[in-house]
Amino acid sequence: MSKQKDLLREIAAAIAAGSAYRIGDWFTEGFRLHEPARAALPVGHAGAAQMLERARALRPPINFEALDMVEEGDRVAVRWQVTALYDGKPFEESIMAIYRFEEGRIAEDWGIPIRALWP
Repeated sequence: MSKQKDLLREIAAAIAAGSAYRIGDWFTEGFRLHEPARAALPVGHAGAAQMLERARALRPPINFEALDMVEEGDRVAVRWQVTALYDGKPFEESIMAIYRFEEGRIAEDWGIPIRALWP
């Protein structure tokens, strides 16, 4: 396993467990989220925190699983499958994402949900 893939799995596990987010350990100070279907978030740790806070609306049992991971240099492409409860109803979504890393942390995230993950 690579450190980059391990970091992505660590973040997914924290989301599923409802654990504290270690934004400074996971994301660069200049982190950028590129998500064409949504309004832009702030650059940096503030944007990373806002992005992850969306997951707080999901309720257990939460499963955030990496079905496929492909790594090339400083980038990792992931096909995620998310299942949980949202608003008391079963929720399921697939997400395709590409992450670019700098010095072991995520610098950019290009995520494309198959349907809107969080309203």
